[in-house]
Amino acid sequence: MALDPRPEPSPGNLREAPATSLLYLLFASTGAAIVIPGTLLSSLLLRWSLNDAQAGLLFFCFFVGSSAGALLSRGRLAWSIVRGTVLTAAGIALLSAASRLGAFAAMLLFGVGLGIAMTSISLFQSRRRPNIRVAEMTRLNLIWAVGAVSGPAMLLHGVARWNLNAVLWAAAAEFLLCGVIATIVLPSSEPQRPDATLPMEQMSIRDAPWKLLAMVPLATGLEAGIGAWLAAYSRREGMLLAATISTVTCFWLGLLLSRLVQSIPGFAAKFQRHTLRLSPILMIAGTALLLAFAHIQLAVAAGALLAGLGVGPLYPLILGLVLDRGEARNLVFLAGGIGSSTLPLLTGIVSDRTGSLTIGLTIPLVASIAMALLAIDATRVRLSEASPKR
Repeated sequence: MALDPRPEPSPGNLREAPATSLLYLLFASTGAAIVIPGTLLSSLLLRWSLNDAQAGLLFFCFFVGSSAGALLSRGRLAWSIVRGTVLTAAGIALLSAASRLGAFAAMLLFGVGLGIAMTSISLFQSRRRPNIRVAEMTRLNLIWAVGAVSGPAMLLHGVARWNLNAVLWAAAAEFLLCGVIATIVLPSSEPQRPDATLPMEQMSIRDAPWKLLAMVPLATGLEAGIGAWLAAYSRREGMLLAATISTVTCFWLGLLLSRLVQSIPGFAAKFQRHTLRLSPILMIAGTALLLAFAHIQLAVAAGALLAGLGVGPLYPLILGLVLDRGEARNLVFLAGGIGSSTLPLLTGIVSDRTGSLTIGLTIPLVASIAMALLAIDATRVRLSEASPKR
């Protein structure tokens, strides 16, 4: 099996290139796949007779696998993308046949594959388009959000019409097909790695990098924590299938809309300070609405929408700013994996110990408050426009 040796298309033609089309399609697929554990949680818990703490551990395995996948995205990125898609297909397929204990291993493998695929694609596009890195990261995450918005309805309707195994096998086949196509269309030449560091003047937010890195696990943790438990929360509050789909879709739709706005040329750079400060406030308002009016369907949907609008722009914006300083051995992706694995686990543990998922979901609320405080501190330094060096 060999990758296509044809020369890589110029950056100006990347959007029309088959390779870029495949990468965008695959990134949308990772968005649809990452909602599988949360959207199908009720079916998975029933199949393996798991409590909330064990469900949290299932999410933990999934997102720890994603973190490990970020670290394993090394070497030639084209091959790394292929490797990620194949491992993702294997993990999803194993979920359909796994025993109760085997489910944790299957979920870990599933996460590793997704982590490799998402990180490798992000780095691939980041290196290809260094001059518009923040915009490209936002575009990728917008595409990812399209998949995430589409995922819940497709998954829940698929399980209702056919069965859980049929849905899992279809998802596995789609990733395997993408992996086969990737071996044909991805260019063999590697995009140039960016310099390890860039002058501080080139950063839009002139602040210590650790503050941005500290915001990464909170951003991914909030997204994963709400996304993982929202479907189960809706069902336990007595909502029917259609209402559950609507609630989950509202969350991912809010995320999609916020990233759509963020992808407008020049918007991310011009309003990044306001975005970093406003987004956590929307998260606080949305999560509080979810918890305070749990039995009112419209209020829950509105809370989910606000939460999605708040969390949507955070990760791609912070990711682009951190990558402007160099890739730092995928440290930013590892930090993101830590957050996305920890918050769903903590939510499940608190829910199991207290016997209330409502109390468990106070964990994302507390994380939103911490994010708001950190965002205020990280943007306190006055922003100044970069000026040409003399």
